[in-house]
Amino acid sequence: MATLFNATLQLAQRLKVLRTSTATGGSTTTCVDTKRTESDDAFNGGTLWLITDAGGASAAPEGEWARVSDWVLSTHTATIGTVTAAIASGDTYGLATGDFPLDILIGAINDELVKHKVVRYDTTSLDFVASQSEYDLPDGIRADNLLNVYESTVDDSNDNRWTPVNWSVQTDVAGSTHTIIIHSRDVSTDNDIMLEYTTFLEPLYLADDVIDDSLPLARILDSAAANARATRMMTRGSESELEIELAKWHRQDAMQARAENPIRRPYKRGNINEAAGD
Repeated sequence: MATLFNATLQLAQRLKVLRTSTATGGSTTTCVDTKRTESDDAFNGGTLWLITDAGGASAAPEGEWARVSDWVLSTHTATIGTVTAAIASGDTYGLATGDFPLDILIGAINDELVKHKVVRYDTTSLDFVASQSEYDLPDGIRADNLLNVYESTVDDSNDNRWTPVNWSVQTDVAGSTHTIIIHSRDVSTDNDIMLEYTTFLEPLYLADDVIDDSLPLARILDSAAANARATRMMTRGSESELEIELAKWHRQDAMQARAENPIRRPYKRGNINEAAGD
């Protein structure tokens, strides 16, 4: 299960701006590492990820990130935004320079995520009612994204034995609720309805937000690297020869990742043609 924390960390690694090490001390607003030798301000504006807690129990601040406001070589100290528990000796961390701030990393990942549709299932909104064949679809499910409709032929939460039903959708004026019409059913009891539909992914913003596992993470990250590089070039307003070559390299990686990690497209069963709208 990949989280936004994992994804931004791996993206920083792909962009070659990540350094990983083990803290020798710290607090809720500092990370000390006496082994670091980078010059003053080397990580200003960058990001610090707390990868593992020395205690080994997945305790805070593991899994948290923070912006770096200052790095001082003489004290080997990074000053960071506040985390929920003090950084201690033995904590593993990742540290990235300010070339790609956290907001650019998150934005680059979201630019890719929101392009994709995923399949979702709604099993709680609708139930069959005796002598009723028309039902209002719940918010977010419409004629254009409803794939399949199933009936629970056994009324049991652990053994529903879903079977397809024949259906169509009647649309109305723009912005109104769509109506699903059930044309045939296998059984006559008042069983549950399962709606299989697609929806575009929403952007993620929190460290523990989970990336949908139907999307290959390698594909998302390679495309995000190309997005981040393009954003950096536009933000800086300059295109050095090195940056142009790196952008080409990331785009090639993204194309290869798309070819090697195809995304399964949703499948729609055949059914009666949808009824025309008013």
